[in-house]
Amino acid sequence: MREIPQEYLASLARVEALEAEQSAAAKAAQKSQQEAVLAQIQAAVESALAEERAKADGSSASEPAATGGAAGDVASNVDWAAVPVTDLTLFYPGQASFEWVQNGKTHGGARPLTKGGDACTTCHAKEVETIGTKIVAGGEIEPTPIPGKRGTIAASIQAAHDDENLHVRIQWPDAGHNPAPFVDGGKMDPDNQIKVAMMITGTGIEMGETTGCWSSCHADNTYMPFDPGADAIAANADVASQLEAKETITKYLTESRTKVEVKGRRGKAQGGWDKLKPAEEIDELLANGTFLDLLRIYADGSASNGYLLERRVANGGDISAEANLSGGVWTVVFSRPLASGAPGDVPLEPGKTYTVGFAIHDDYAAARFHHVTLDTSLALDDDAAQINAIKQ
Repeated sequence: MREIPQEYLASLARVEALEAEQSAAAKAAQKSQQEAVLAQIQAAVESALAEERAKADGSSASEPAATGGAAGDVASNVDWAAVPVTDLTLFYPGQASFEWVQNGKTHGGARPLTKGGDACTTCHAKEVETIGTKIVAGGEIEPTPIPGKRGTIAASIQAAHDDENLHVRIQWPDAGHNPAPFVDGGKMDPDNQIKVAMMITGTGIEMGETTGCWSSCHADNTYMPFDPGADAIAANADVASQLEAKETITKYLTESRTKVEVKGRRGKAQGGWDKLKPAEEIDELLANGTFLDLLRIYADGSASNGYLLERRVANGGDISAEANLSGGVWTVVFSRPLASGAPGDVPLEPGKTYTVGFAIHDDYAAARFHHVTLDTSLALDDDAAQINAIKQ
């Protein structure tokens, strides 16, 4: 054995001190940003209260009326001031598909992910702002950038339950309109200024707990590099009929296909939209809990409950929601039963931790032009989870 040279130890100490200083500065900057967002949210709440008081007095408020349903109708029994706040940064992913992240030629973390079992957050938890800012500017995985679109969204998320229902509130600052240059009128979804989605990972999904909703994002989905297009879909009538697809392919799970091309060797198209398993096998997957529970809320406060397996499916499960823009801040609140019994709804139970993912389509965006979280944990009355849904 040889002693470690003092010069090396001194150099290591300097590096560790520098990293600690950089980490402290980053935390201070993040705290400042979060405080600014919370202050903006508080201003929005006060503005909304002023509007309601003005309406009660029969006078008009100076600020334009909020968008969406009446604030407070959903989860009205929840005291949000007493619910812990989780600050999450959603970032812009571009065309980084499930195939892309598994391919060592495109993603340096492919091996730790596929072979080592590392979660996305293991490597990237502190890098989401850098990643989002880089991708949104355009490049290899964003060939059609939207000028002015922000790379990240700082959101505050709260969750509570009352033994029967899960209640979630998510708030984030609006950023104005930046027209998409490849769409007539600049708005991909003119009817929805925003959309919010929450996905809960079921069982038996390849890397589901480590990648979350990424497991449903494939290279042949809408606006992705290997989007087959309407003609190819129409030419495969049987599969198109089963998928209820006409012009585009929605997200799906690898488990619903007989094969999904990951590497794309010898010019093969990545993905596997047309390699659909027989209906009875898909029904068995659904019965076994192999799906992503999908909750979606729209700008007018309407919502849908469903799941992702061979395609995006609405299951008719219970959900109530509201969405409001006031004081430059969006507030979306939604509630669903802890255990509805509907096919495609993950039952939420005490003592279990679930991998969830959030997506925000802001500024009239659609398809992949959203902001997303990395794998995030949620549990009931467990402060070890990132999102602790407390009982009220």
